Amino acid sequence: MRKGYAYGLVLGWLVLSNSVCAETLRYAVSDESWPPYWVVEEGRISGVFSEVMTELERRLDVELQAARPVPPLRAQKQFADGQVQLECCVSQAWRTAPEQQAVTLWSEPLLEAQALLVFPRGKAFTYAALRDLRGKTIATVRGYGYAGSQYFRRLDGPDGLTLLEQVAKGRSHAGIIDRLELAYLRHRHAELGWLLSDIEEGPLVSRSALRVRLHVSRQAWLPALNAAILGMRRDGALQDILARYAAPLP
Repeated sequence: MRKGYAYGLVLGWLVLSNSVCAETLRYAVSDESWPPYWVVEEGRISGVFSEVMTELERRLDVELQAARPVPPLRAQKQFADGQVQLECCVSQAWRTAPEQQAVTLWSEPLLEAQALLVFPRGKAFTYAALRDLRGKTIATVRGYGYAGSQYFRRLDGPDGLTLLEQVAKGRSHAGIIDRLELAYLRHRHAELGWLLSDIEEGPLVSRSALRVRLHVSRQAWLPALNAAILGMRRDGALQDILARYAAPLP
């Protein structure tokens, strides 16, 4: 009886241990690309954040599984409902709805997204604060949110390349583009030299700390997640990922 009881305890412990080790965390993916952060093409997922999740999986020793790409609002609902347990990588200012805040734990910052102005060459205007955009027409990407958008008229296009074309051709006073995205377009599209020569970079207009969002039902993973993120920043793994998508940022 004692041997059987002991065997049962050991077997139970092994089953419990294996179930913990075998846990899978699913992360949300929008079907709208944000190059080079998320690149979604014909259901295939790549980009900076995809590589970040692969690196986090290695450091956390847990399977991180990408959910099927869906529209942004549906991806947020999946998180609120607990169908996915992670979202990489967003600003706290982008998830302010009460139903999202109620189920969200935030990691340490992973990286900072920086939005800057680009001008038609030779036509830069003085900028010191968002209110300086009052009355201007600003090239933007459809569906994106922009700090200070209450001051300017949006000229929406489908992507960053269209945004740059609008600026280069003088159809807008300026454009707002992510700094890494601009570096990525320069790095990957050398044939765009003619277009890029017709624009000039301006000052930053906003900074956003991007973090991993963890569902409250997986609270036990937060310390390990934070440790993995800090490790990636400290040992250069994050910078190595960024360098694969754009020339090193100054």
